[in-house]
Amino acid sequence: IGAKGVLGQDLIRVFSSPDLHLWDREDVDITNADQVKEKLVALRPQLIINAAAYNAVDDCEKNIETAMNVNGHGPAHVAKVAEDLGAMLVHYSSDYVFDGRDKRGYTEDAISDPVSAYGFSKRQGEKGVLENCQRHYVIRTSRLFGKPAVSEGAKKSFVDTMLGLAEDRDEFQVVNEEWSNPTYTPDLAQETKWLVENKLPYGIYHVTNDGACTWYDLASEAFALANVDVKLTPVASGAFPRPAKRPAYSSLINTRLPRLRPWQEALAEYLEAR
Repeated sequence: IGAKGVLGQDLIRVFSSPDLHLWDREDVDITNADQVKEKLVALRPQLIINAAAYNAVDDCEKNIETAMNVNGHGPAHVAKVAEDLGAMLVHYSSDYVFDGRDKRGYTEDAISDPVSAYGFSKRQGEKGVLENCQRHYVIRTSRLFGKPAVSEGAKKSFVDTMLGLAEDRDEFQVVNEEWSNPTYTPDLAQETKWLVENKLPYGIYHVTNDGACTWYDLASEAFALANVDVKLTPVASGAFPRPAKRPAYSSLINTRLPRLRPWQEALAEYLEAR
């Protein structure tokens, strides 16, 4: 579910199989509990992967009901049917479920305390899965980049946005705050498959590329690797007032899985193939 998203496309490649069914918003509306039940019961899958999300963080502040329906209630609808069918459920969550006050970062068992409507809706989605489906993997991740989504209205990754803007501009101000982990979607998809195939204990997992950075660090590395000559000026978050508050330090600490490769290495691979 969410097959046309940036992550969904890599999940398709990694889980490639004649038995793989691909659904996006035009195929199933996860906010509609009856439709979710009808579609899943007819299919009777052994594994359900929910990569659908409303992740326009600032828009969520204006559209709280939509955010809650998609990110909060939708996963619970899927989880309830998965439980009835005895299916395994993979669901993706976010570093934004944390308040970002702990400079050390957050382990899988850290207490969530979101500071935005988006973060709150993602926490509700986690609860919906944890409370309604025993066979679950809730995977928290952050700052996805990879092949652009093909779903209508999907937002671009920060990396692609910066590179696109650089086609018309040679100078940028970029926020040098808000520490988190960039994550390459092919790596996330491959780790998801490894997790499922190795039948690790059900629960919450953190999956990101190794290393934390600011938006400024990420932009600097992307421009350097792409050989784009721009002038970057680091600024505080206050330089760009936004509707949604962001956690200052939301690095996800992985204690349950082998570490993925550094984000710089993954970024280099993405830009080489872009």
